[in-house]
Amino acid sequence: MSSNYIDLASERWRLRLQPSMGLQTLSCKILHAKQWHDLMPDCTVDNPALNASNFHMLPYSNRIRDARFSHEQQDYVLDHTDEHAIHGALRKLAWRVSEQSGHSVSAEFDTRRDGAITWPWPIHATLSYSLEQNSLTSDMTLTNLGTTSMPAGMGWHPYFCRQIAGAEPSLTIPVEGVYPDTDGDCLPTGAAIALPKALQFTAPRHLDAAQRIDHCLSGFKGPATLTWPDAGIALHMHTSENCGHLVLYNPDDAFFAVEPVTNANDGFNLQNRDIDAGVVVLQPGQSMSAQMRLELLA
Repeated sequence: MSSNYIDLASERWRLRLQPSMGLQTLSCKILHAKQWHDLMPDCTVDNPALNASNFHMLPYSNRIRDARFSHEQQDYVLDHTDEHAIHGALRKLAWRVSEQSGHSVSAEFDTRRDGAITWPWPIHATLSYSLEQNSLTSDMTLTNLGTTSMPAGMGWHPYFCRQIAGAEPSLTIPVEGVYPDTDGDCLPTGAAIALPKALQFTAPRHLDAAQRIDHCLSGFKGPATLTWPDAGIALHMHTSENCGHLVLYNPDDAFFAVEPVTNANDGFNLQNRDIDAGVVVLQPGQSMSAQMRLELLA
């Protein structure tokens, strides 16, 4: 593990970030009942399953089918190492830190200065994290530096520990629908449909590790609530209004993910089928922004 990291702290939060790899989170701890607990998996130690406990997704969220999409009658093919383009273009690149204190940090990436990326348009992006006594806040912005319009989206990919102080998680997620995934590859095959009972977390419900979930949910209107009832730990996930989608990933493992995002998986291709998938079209010089805030309730 590289020693190139930034530590932030407040009364109840400790955060370790790695600017050389997208300002990704390596560890996130909270203080509860006079003890520090891992809220997210600690990736500063050997963790064969994960190399980050939270990362951003820019300039799109999640996946693009076959790494191909079209915009304004122009076809684009992105570089990719897997079958599909996944998790944006900036998360594994070095970001420049622009401001830093003991409880906050801001960083940026500008393709004019920092080099070309696997994205057809030049862009400028900013990302920040700040800690207060009971909250962790992250903000991101994306600006189209090109001469033509571009589709865009963004989001966060935080993993949470399944067990905290021996307690199992319960979720409350206010969403309206789910995108059908006929092929089981995390890529929607149509517009969002009503939630089946198996995915209804609109009221508090235990998250069972035996229930395999990897779905993109629509109509998210936060906050989402994550609790570990037997440990007395609870938090709200607040987001900006444009984070109208949420990916719930629940493997049979020591972690799960609740990912607030602006666009659906494969949103660019869904949009080309006249399906509203949360995609924003940025004109030259135009920007978009989003926010995620985790608030400890107990």
